[in-house]
Amino acid sequence: MPGVSNTLDLARSQAAGMLDQMCQRGPGSSVRLAAMRMIGPVESPRGFGLQDHLCWVHGDLRDYRPRLTEFFSEGLERGLQVAYLGAGNVEELREHLDRFIEVGPLLTREAIRIISFDEIYRTGEPVVPAEVIKKYAAATQEALTDGYRGLRISADVTDLVRAPEQQDAFARLEFLLERYSSRHPLSALCEYRIELGDAVTQFACMHAAVPAGLTPFQVFACDDGAVGLLGEFDAASQAAFKRALQSIQPSPDESELIFDMSAVRFMDHRALLALDSYAQKCQVPVLLRSMPPVVRRVARMLGLEHLGIVRTGGL
Repeated sequence: MPGVSNTLDLARSQAAGMLDQMCQRGPGSSVRLAAMRMIGPVESPRGFGLQDHLCWVHGDLRDYRPRLTEFFSEGLERGLQVAYLGAGNVEELREHLDRFIEVGPLLTREAIRIISFDEIYRTGEPVVPAEVIKKYAAATQEALTDGYRGLRISADVTDLVRAPEQQDAFARLEFLLERYSSRHPLSALCEYRIELGDAVTQFACMHAAVPAGLTPFQVFACDDGAVGLLGEFDAASQAAFKRALQSIQPSPDESELIFDMSAVRFMDHRALLALDSYAQKCQVPVLLRSMPPVVRRVARMLGLEHLGIVRTGGL
């Protein structure tokens, strides 16, 4: 959704000190976004802030190299600790990174923290999302304690999601990481290899920022705890959306789950019925807010039984 990204780019350059931004989508509807986050399709890994969560796909490591270099260099310029994650021990990863990344005056080998997958994930088996988030939270707090403004991480996580039994848990992790980064100074560039095929969609859609054309819709975190939906939800994306909903779970302290729909360009009856079915099974009430007028009319005709509606902005 280029309009969303363009609005945030403008806000980033004009109001770098503001605490939050409002991304508008017509009268009476808006998505409240966390401070300086990039939401929607993007063209490059440049210009990302302290809380951005970005997904990218590469066919060859040579494609990943310049993005990683730029992402880390900008992180250091912003006063962030940067950390590279990978398989193997720290010494092996350091040797790999020495050959892989383009160092410079600021981005020196000593400036990059190395973290083995073994420290964060259960390699070879499905991840436990809540445990991984606790480890990232601890690493973020450690960076703050050491005087950095936050933590910036990147990894090629393809080998952690090859087996079908690993994928659902990792998609759930991406959703939790999206929510965590919307409220804390943790920014991430999550890389997947193109060889995963269509399976990439279930991970890409759980990121606030993705390359244009990678996924028809996105699930992102609003800074007030709501779950934002962006893009087009039609017959072609129906299976992917149903799978994405399985990864969205309220946190233990939430008494309700709100989906913000102000960035939805199109949503057909199938997607609305999928949301209603999700609400029936969810352990807390599920509410929709800022529905586009056309989607609201379709929802009324369907007579959805399990979804609540938040009346905002005259909608």
